[in-house]
Amino acid sequence: MKTLEQVKIVEYHDGYAQAVAKMWNESSENWGGDDSVSTAQDIIDTEAKSTNLHLFLAVIGDEVVGYCGLSEYREDEGALYIPLINVHPDYQGLKIGKRLLLTALDKTVELGWPRLDLFTWPGNTKAVPLYKKCGFFWEERDDATHLMNFMPTVLQIEWLRPFFEKHNWYTTSQRVIKIKPDGFKAQDHTVYEYKWEAGDEYVHIQFERTGRRIRRIETQDLTVEMNLPHFKLLENEPHYASYRIINKTASPFQVSISGSSSVVVKHEVEETFEVLDTWSGEFPVQLEMPEVEPNPWKTHPVIGVDLTINQSVLPLRMGVFPIQPGKLHLRSLNKNWRVPHKGKLHLDLESQLDTDSTWIVKLPINKMIQWEEPQVQAQVDAKGRLSIPISGELRKHGFLDEKVEVKVQREDGRTSSFQTRLALAFPGPGAKFGGETEEYWYGYNGPYYVKIEKRNNAVKIGSLRAKEDPLTIMTPKLGKPFNDELSKTAATSVEHIELQEAFVLKTTLESHVFSSVILNTYYKIYGDGLVEITHELINHGLEEKSNLAFLQPIIIPLKGMAMPMKDGVIIGNEADIPFIGTIHSGDLSERWLFTSSASGDTAGLAWQEDAVGKRDDWRFGVMYSIGTLEAGKLQSLGPIQIGINTVPGWRQWRELAAGNETKNLEELPLYGLKVESDGFASEKGEKVDVAFRSRLSSYLQGRLTVHSGEDTFEKEIRKEEASTKITYPLTYHTAGLKTLTGQFRSPGRKADLLALHVVKGTEPVEVSNEEDIWTVDNGTIAFRASSSYYPGVYSVKYKGRETLHHCYPEAGPKAWWNPWGGGIRYAMPNVSPYSMLKEQTSIEAVTKQDQYGHEWTGICLKTAFTEHEEMKGVVLYQYALTLPEIPVAVFYAEIHQGANRTFAGENLSLEAFFKPAEDLKSCYASQPNSGLFHTYYAGIEEYELNDTPFVQIGSDDRKEKATLIHPNARQTAGAYINQEVFLVESVQDWAATSGERTQVEPTVLFFGEETYDKLNHPFHGILFK
Repeated sequence: MKTLEQVKIVEYHDGYAQAVAKMWNESSENWGGDDSVSTAQDIIDTEAKSTNLHLFLAVIGDEVVGYCGLSEYREDEGALYIPLINVHPDYQGLKIGKRLLLTALDKTVELGWPRLDLFTWPGNTKAVPLYKKCGFFWEERDDATHLMNFMPTVLQIEWLRPFFEKHNWYTTSQRVIKIKPDGFKAQDHTVYEYKWEAGDEYVHIQFERTGRRIRRIETQDLTVEMNLPHFKLLENEPHYASYRIINKTASPFQVSISGSSSVVVKHEVEETFEVLDTWSGEFPVQLEMPEVEPNPWKTHPVIGVDLTINQSVLPLRMGVFPIQPGKLHLRSLNKNWRVPHKGKLHLDLESQLDTDSTWIVKLPINKMIQWEEPQVQAQVDAKGRLSIPISGELRKHGFLDEKVEVKVQREDGRTSSFQTRLALAFPGPGAKFGGETEEYWYGYNGPYYVKIEKRNNAVKIGSLRAKEDPLTIMTPKLGKPFNDELSKTAATSVEHIELQEAFVLKTTLESHVFSSVILNTYYKIYGDGLVEITHELINHGLEEKSNLAFLQPIIIPLKGMAMPMKDGVIIGNEADIPFIGTIHSGDLSERWLFTSSASGDTAGLAWQEDAVGKRDDWRFGVMYSIGTLEAGKLQSLGPIQIGINTVPGWRQWRELAAGNETKNLEELPLYGLKVESDGFASEKGEKVDVAFRSRLSSYLQGRLTVHSGEDTFEKEIRKEEASTKITYPLTYHTAGLKTLTGQFRSPGRKADLLALHVVKGTEPVEVSNEEDIWTVDNGTIAFRASSSYYPGVYSVKYKGRETLHHCYPEAGPKAWWNPWGGGIRYAMPNVSPYSMLKEQTSIEAVTKQDQYGHEWTGICLKTAFTEHEEMKGVVLYQYALTLPEIPVAVFYAEIHQGANRTFAGENLSLEAFFKPAEDLKSCYASQPNSGLFHTYYAGIEEYELNDTPFVQIGSDDRKEKATLIHPNARQTAGAYINQEVFLVESVQDWAATSGERTQVEPTVLFFGEETYDKLNHPFHGILFK
């Protein structure tokens, strides 16, 4: 039987990593059904990068059943923070959560911090009552569910210590718990109240929300409180703070009161007096506007005093929001301003006065906007808003940032003025500039931008033309141990640097934890959406810094993700990968990631060899292990590359990030059904394993059903089996291209499965030559070529019936071509068919091995260019190969470059002319299509079909179809159909230095009766030696 007495609270060390991983893996129901899986190493890596000061675990025997982190709050000063708390679902109800929270609270008091914060979600109805019972108040905000606990402050007040030493604060609390935001209004301040009662003794304490401090204390012995007239107070005008003391004892209080002043608040109070029963007083307050307007994430400026009563200090403070008579905002609805362009802007006026007023705004003279009218005058209601359209002409792109003087006349005739700024970006094609508003720093290059939030140094990188949200670059962390100090560190300087090729936004932050260390960060924005982030660490001190590490957290969306792993590139095309935690990021084989959305937006991430990219809790992180940074030395890190719509696909991003010298990688689905054999093919009679697997860390659960044509397999798998793969044995007794179909049904999803598998026969492939007709016959398909006819394969027959369109024995004019030979061939765009026929072509039988060791048999057509001026010295090898008794042929080409020159950026096209029936009008192409039509008939009208991974060719006269799979490395592919021809084409690029031999990826042609709207085939990434 599980009891609370069995629970021990301990601090984490790596010896608990396996048990912590087990707890998280069994806690998915606590987190919306998240089924990501952690390993012991994941936990060790995560905690090594964690900013936790302490990590408390609830342990029963060898089981970890609860988890509670404690770190410094990164959004505000003066608070610790619980970033994550969890109780194993099987152990809830044992008050483990309470034990963990109270342990964290005790540690906060021990460390001398005044407050403990956490975040949750509004629907967390199980935990919110517990949080409140443990002293947390739910702050009413639209942007977050934020809770604050002021018990550390309460327990550190000397006057109250006797009560809490005598009485348990948890059990004597009289607070009413409701599952809604807390607080009541005192004037227009929000106030939270604790109440404890024990017999005749009691303590009531009120905290003001924005100042995060005490405004009222009441016990059986005294009452002290303060009040302000309003939360928002005008700058440079007289205000008064009022205070009251009630003495409920028989002895007088000896009191001193001392005001608290700051850069923003002037509140000079110094008095000493005696209080027999009641005292009250008002003292003047004057405010200056802060550099940055207060925001709900941070403690506001405070007004208050320290009351010393009988030598015990009782601090009273209330938050305040300094204001000017009004606010001005310049806004534009037009995202595409051009130079010169006349258009409307909107000047939004917001009065903060209690009376109606007349405003006169003199628009600033500047180099960017020519105002149609230089001045705006308007009547504004008390506390009202007014939007005034103003006309202007844009003279140049850039950042408008100008001071503006506003004169205000109130109803009673009083006049005043205030100064503010008008700030607005006017980006445009090729325009490079930077600027700042009250909340952000900006850098632009055309539509691409970097936006840095001043309050926490978080960065957004995006494009004005993108539909997707910008990429978030979180505040970096210095370690070890890592901490969040830089999120609360104001930049000491920000520079805008315009280069010929890019625009640079540079920030400088100073570390206090690692004294004398300065961090410079350069955001280099190129005009194509590429942003390079370079970090510089400088040790300005006299002593070296050892064991230094640097972590850059990045929030990258994983929809449409491409992630390079050891066996290929995982393509995230499912709905269940919202977090990096579901990916084995430790298995990354290359230094890049790429995502694409349904809207067409793309984002790429890449890092250099001096960094490691992997999971950082729920984010992705790029980490540098620096080691020792000597005194006076600088260490440059990076760059990290971000690409916003820089390239359309992962292959181009990989090429940009890693260079051209990369091996071919096949695409891998997150979930897949395939036969696990030596490569993609097995032998007839060979026993193989059919596997359904997940490439995510989450375990499979559900029922798998697979039909193989010769067998049906069913298996149920439970999550407790901790497996990402289901396998079963299968033996094929006949050769051919086998189709596997089936279904996987989990508790929340259903998938239809399809896979192809190659089973090789035992009869050898025959290659013959009779009167210059070379024939390759594998018992299922046969294809032919003739060097005297045309340099390509002119005939492919399946079950004795022709599939290609040709005019053997003599090439002639056809449609746009002259001469035209049809069939399948590789063509160079700068070599016409007429020129091609001038060159000598020879044919020979060949056997080639793929990377898996399978032997393919067929022919090679060799064309040595001796006549063509540009291509003289180049040799083109065209291969057509097949396997025994398989209705599959592959076509690829090699180019031997002996022209004593360099070829770069060249194209090589595969042309395939089809005619699977006597009547061209009955022949069709069918392919995946986002439009309404998916099948197009030849011989009738002219069509151009878009690039798709594959195309199926068939006719109304026969059941069997040909499926042509385009190479992954293609530049483009498509089909062209008119009244005379039915052409399918793909284009690949090639480059070679003199003497080099280069190869293009194969195109695969196979036959069968199935129709595919998507295709899971085994031919990805075939390469030949």
